[in-house]
Amino acid sequence: MIRKIIVIILAVIFMIPIFWTVLSSFKTLGEIYQYPPTIFPKDFSLEGYINIFKNMDFMRYLWNTLFVAIISTIFTVILCLTIGYSLAKGSFKGRNLLSNTIMLTLFITTQITMVPLFVIIRKLGLMNSLWGLIIPAIFTPTGTFAAVQYMKDIPNEFLESAKIDGATEFQIFNRIVVPLSKPLIAALSIFSFTWRWNDFILPLIVINESKFYTIQLALSSLQGQYGVAWNEVLALAVLSIIPTLIIFLLFQNLFMKGLMGGGLKY
Repeated sequence: MIRKIIVIILAVIFMIPIFWTVLSSFKTLGEIYQYPPTIFPKDFSLEGYINIFKNMDFMRYLWNTLFVAIISTIFTVILCLTIGYSLAKGSFKGRNLLSNTIMLTLFITTQITMVPLFVIIRKLGLMNSLWGLIIPAIFTPTGTFAAVQYMKDIPNEFLESAKIDGATEFQIFNRIVVPLSKPLIAALSIFSFTWRWNDFILPLIVINESKFYTIQLALSSLQGQYGVAWNEVLALAVLSIIPTLIIFLLFQNLFMKGLMGGGLKY
């Protein structure tokens, strides 16, 4: 009982910033700057949301962000599953070296790779291109490591039985490994989509033209020379939360199974 009370209290505390953001997005700019600040809007206003659609090309930024997040997530999941299966169940020369190399990359921070990444993207001609945001984000050592650990729990008997029945490696991967990896796929999809959706650093160094802006760059562009229209910033922040919330709701059952089950259930 005490644990439940503590969990509820912590949940309320963590939700306070989100509630405040949503409620404040419906305030007028004058009310946001009012002191002392109010929690609930005195005059319910859609001024921030209207200005977002009136003053900026919101639908273009939404499409850019969705395109980058969805395509990156699809390729990331496919790459993590194939590499994870190869390293977990394959028997080829250099497997341990490759696996250890991927693990070592977990200790390399984003800041260290930023300059060489910028040089490579520029030499490939991907500056001011949405593919310049997608291609560098496809491979994630964290997701690959998680896939390897997950697939080690798949019993070898399943795979050997399929081989005896004449199944090819692709058929084994497609008909046995992928269906058994649904919780892993859900977790990878949520984390990858959220990561790409909220990423600010990579778009900042790759994108200079406003027509390629993602929502995170559009948020930063609301910083004015003489002040910030916080009602517009908060309205755009609320709108940017909705897609990630939808993704989580779609995959939450599989995601929770993966977390609570700690692996596979046979």
